[in-house]
Amino acid sequence: MESSQIEAFWKRARLRGRVAWLEPFVGQHRLGALPPPAFAFAPEPHLAQSMAEEVLSGERTALSTLRSQLPDGVPPPEVGDLAIVLDGHEEPVALIRTVEVRVLPFADVDDRHARGEGEPDADSWRRNQREVLGATEREEVILERIVLVFPPVEKATQPATI
Repeated sequence: MESSQIEAFWKRARLRGRVAWLEPFVGQHRLGALPPPAFAFAPEPHLAQSMAEEVLSGERTALSTLRSQLPDGVPPPEVGDLAIVLDGHEEPVALIRTVEVRVLPFADVDDRHARGEGEPDADSWRRNQREVLGATEREEVILERIVLVFPPVEKATQPATI
């Protein structure tokens, strides 16, 4: 991933995604000038690609991270945080915003969150995440609800009814 790709994507996304819509009136805010963190959802290219496509289609609206897996010095996510999603080729493809953050024990993750991560229910989510993360029932999980800021989700055209 080249930083020039990130910067070019950020420039487009902050304007077209209306992140910088007040700049003509109040001037450029320093946080709006710097690209937000960029990441792929998984180290494996095929998984990163698949998950990025889920965000782009509007299917993925939630993320989860074990609190114990946050790197030292990295604060937990906050409502309003922006991030750039990288695809399986480490190219920027989406700008997302965190709209909700909850911290719960692993055992208390609900169906709503599970569906946002593409699982049918919380039991299925826990089964899959236990394999991936190796979490215990009492371990705290940071749950984020996200929205796609840029590019906008393409609306499927409905066939005309006669």
